[in-house]
Amino acid sequence: MSLSMGTRLGSYEIVAAIGAGGMGEVYRARDTKLDRDVAIKVLPEEFARDASRMARFGREAKVLAALDHPNIAAIYGLEDSGNTRALVMQLAEGPTLAERIARGSIPIDEALRIARQIAEALEYAHERGIIHRDLKPANVKVSAGNTVKLLDFGLAKALDSDLSAEDPSNSPTMSRMATQAGVLLGTAAYMSPEQAKGKPVDRRADIWAFGCVLYEMLTGAIAFDGETVTDTLASVIKEDADWSRLPAATPMRIRVLLQRCLQKDARQRLRDIGEARIALDEVLSGALDPSSAVREKSSALSNLMRVQIPLPDNIALSPTGAFALSPDGRHLAFAGRGSDGNLRLWVRSLDSLDMRPLYGSESQLFPPFFWSPDSRFLAFDAGGKLKKIDITGGPAQTLCETTDLVIGGAWRRDGVIIFGQSRGAIMRVSANGGSASPVTALDPSRKETWHVQPSFLPDERHFIYLRGSLQGPENTGIYIGSLDAKPEEQDLRLIVSTHFGAAYVPASEAGMGQLLFIREGTLIAQPFDANRFEVAGEPATLAKQIGSVLTIGFFSASNNGVLAYRSGGGLSQFTWFDQRGKRLGTVGEPAANVSVTLSPDGTRAAVARTDFPNSSLTLWLMDLTRATSSRFTFGAGLAPVGVWSSDGSRIIFPFGPGNKFDLYQKSVSGVKDQELLLESEVGTYPRSCSPDGRFLLYASFHPKTRTRELWVLPLEGDKKPIPFACTQFNNTDGQFCPDGRWIAYVSDESGREEVYVRTFSPDSGGATSHDEGKWIISTGGGNEPRWSPDGKTLYYIGPDMKLMAVAITANEAFRAGVTKALFQTSASIGGPFRQSWCVAPDGKRFLFAVPSEQRAAPFDVVLNWQAALKK
Repeated sequence: MSLSMGTRLGSYEIVAAIGAGGMGEVYRARDTKLDRDVAIKVLPEEFARDASRMARFGREAKVLAALDHPNIAAIYGLEDSGNTRALVMQLAEGPTLAERIARGSIPIDEALRIARQIAEALEYAHERGIIHRDLKPANVKVSAGNTVKLLDFGLAKALDSDLSAEDPSNSPTMSRMATQAGVLLGTAAYMSPEQAKGKPVDRRADIWAFGCVLYEMLTGAIAFDGETVTDTLASVIKEDADWSRLPAATPMRIRVLLQRCLQKDARQRLRDIGEARIALDEVLSGALDPSSAVREKSSALSNLMRVQIPLPDNIALSPTGAFALSPDGRHLAFAGRGSDGNLRLWVRSLDSLDMRPLYGSESQLFPPFFWSPDSRFLAFDAGGKLKKIDITGGPAQTLCETTDLVIGGAWRRDGVIIFGQSRGAIMRVSANGGSASPVTALDPSRKETWHVQPSFLPDERHFIYLRGSLQGPENTGIYIGSLDAKPEEQDLRLIVSTHFGAAYVPASEAGMGQLLFIREGTLIAQPFDANRFEVAGEPATLAKQIGSVLTIGFFSASNNGVLAYRSGGGLSQFTWFDQRGKRLGTVGEPAANVSVTLSPDGTRAAVARTDFPNSSLTLWLMDLTRATSSRFTFGAGLAPVGVWSSDGSRIIFPFGPGNKFDLYQKSVSGVKDQELLLESEVGTYPRSCSPDGRFLLYASFHPKTRTRELWVLPLEGDKKPIPFACTQFNNTDGQFCPDGRWIAYVSDESGREEVYVRTFSPDSGGATSHDEGKWIISTGGGNEPRWSPDGKTLYYIGPDMKLMAVAITANEAFRAGVTKALFQTSASIGGPFRQSWCVAPDGKRFLFAVPSEQRAAPFDVVLNWQAALKK
């Protein structure tokens, strides 16, 4: 019912109407006994006539009346006058927050001060077991001095019926205003997903609504909106807020806070609104909260603001595990394989929940890539080329040709790029493209193999980088390079001993920057004098159990105090599975395995693994029956894969300490030294021996087309290589079938990697002409084909990492059956070697190299980490 001015309700005289809401009509009234103005909320008539609901409301109102907080509008009492029942409350002056936002977004500092008061009020009530349940801008009053009063605290439950408590459509606001779309829509926009689904709610529903209100203050836009109530609720349940609307100056802590408040899964949401109040205090004060002060350098990061970013189940990280924070600390880039089977770059904005693929950045392995100084472009290895791509979209652009894998780089503000290579020196090229020229030179006297992962110092004329030596690991570490020095005249003073790339991070304020590096799995920060080119203080431990692969340490830092790192990585354990995916047992201990091949009788395996601390690749022989291992290759070279001869007496492998891999063979008895089979000017990798022992299938890298090719090497006669699959596309992963008539291999000629089978002609050592004997096997992408021992099934790994099986009929003519998925794998090896699994000779078991972790470790992101190093 409506009340006119002058109407008396007991000792209260109506002065003016204030407004109407889903919980009743509100009036300004004068308390004639205490001589003060109050707010009178007249309860809905249908509610007031329900004696049981009024009794319940009375009990709830007594609890709410006990709330005594400067940011909560107090309840003074209940008034029963004739047929009118009303709630008497403290009168909060000023406009509502909704009216304030209607004029536009609120300046960041002002919005955070308002949000801090809201958080404090919620914290006070939550500690007393009371939830607001209907927090929205219309229920927040803001006085001229920016003092906040929360209205209708807890009334959503007090006015609700027992039966409607679990159904959002029956909430007081929703049911009362069902014919007033604007009010109903306004309430729906702030409901948590569990509220919208009609599930029971707790304080986390208020935390969600708090995030919605803070977002709206900063952007001037509703976080979850729609034309109808149904559209709005659907947005709440299914969509993410548009994080790009946040002002560019929004502090990172606030971006992280919003993300944590608006997690749709209540279990992943911010647990306590007090944490929000602390975060707001830190930002508003400009300093860390005293409770986050560093007491010991060994635990420097333990109390800082941090967030974990897990990988979705449908994305598998690149075998290198490479990732990089943008210089402005707003983006995290990583290399991963999505559901389409392609390995490409992905970008995750730290103020967003979305991970975006960068189409056009597809590559085969993805060693460390790097950002432009304006955080707009990423430069990456693209199989014989260094390319750059705009993270906002568009095709990748070629910068220069490369001679090997690009291992990290640095990009200067004037467009000068320097980069390292897996078997070579630091090179220089323009960001506009051109020919690359050497900046450093490998030192033959030190038997150096690589100069990689450069990072510019503040003058941008000098840089740090990793010099690697296989035969002199004591010389492997971080050195200073100069763009002004000749390649062969670079400074050879060892700055820090480590086998992983380091990063220089500028000082957060006046003072020295920090050198970040890994030693024995520990991430270390040490002050670095960029003028004297030397460390200048005690090292501090930032994190332990940091993952790594080869020279790549799993950490990255921005220029403005954001640090990201990952644990684990690189270690896998060989595990047997049956055809249904059931684990049958493990073999050996977890190690940094790179590839595996089984002997013909299945009793032994040739395993390539990373040998620490000098990060070289060596072959080991594993006895599968006794679970013992012995080293097979020695010397200053890399042996990334081994293939068994058809009789099991020898292993063929690539080996070379320089800029090439030659093919060698060696008896498994170890009686004779290794024997040279094929000398090559480019990298060669053995793939498979023919069953009759006459031919070796191997992969090679073409120096002009920059593509991988498949060749056949006769092991008898003139031993002159014969091309098998040499096109403008990448062809690799070749495997002879058990009778030697067919070869299964992988090609990207269709635009993505698929498994094919081609006829093999022993007489010519090649395939039939004009592709007459060629069939595509996989559907939707595939890798690593393997034949069953009887040749009746061809297996391969699908783009979603499932083991696929295809029945093969090849009596007179070759015929492939329907593809069948067997089970989900978690193979840990990939890239150009692609030897992560094998089929046992009995055809009933599969040996996989499985990551020692259950799943890829998340990215740990820490804010303002340098502040933790200060005493």
